[in-house]
Amino acid sequence: MALLSWSNQYLIGNEVIDAEHQELFRRINAFHDHWLEKRDQQSIAHLLNQLVNYAQTHFRHEEDIMRDAGFPRLVEHQKIHESMIETIFNLRQSFEEKNIHLEMDTMKFVKDWLVNHIVDSDYMFRNFLARRKSSAETPEQ
Repeated sequence: MALLSWSNQYLIGNEVIDAEHQELFRRINAFHDHWLEKRDQQSIAHLLNQLVNYAQTHFRHEEDIMRDAGFPRLVEHQKIHESMIETIFNLRQSFEEKNIHLEMDTMKFVKDWLVNHIVDSDYMFRNFLARRKSSAETPEQ
């Protein structure tokens, strides 16, 4: 059973970012499915590590795209990414230490992390791209 369902409402308007967000949904759902199936700790930890590594790569791509586009809130966005990576590293460490409450904390975080980050933070970039595209399409008077 999928934890997250992709919807076109999550589209940002950049092909790379949108494809990577969809892949993050897929990876989070795979992690969740393994967890529900009560797979072994090592298998779940492996998927969590893959998710963390993919998220870091995605954040670098996203920041590069924002930088190239001249997004004025890039520094603020980078700080959000740094905070998210720190949180997920702490969750991963706790998971590896077999913290009892971690499994639910991890599920809640990865779900909220992706959806809320896209809706709250990445939508600012989507709006920036839309305004930029609109002004480029508006004929000069």
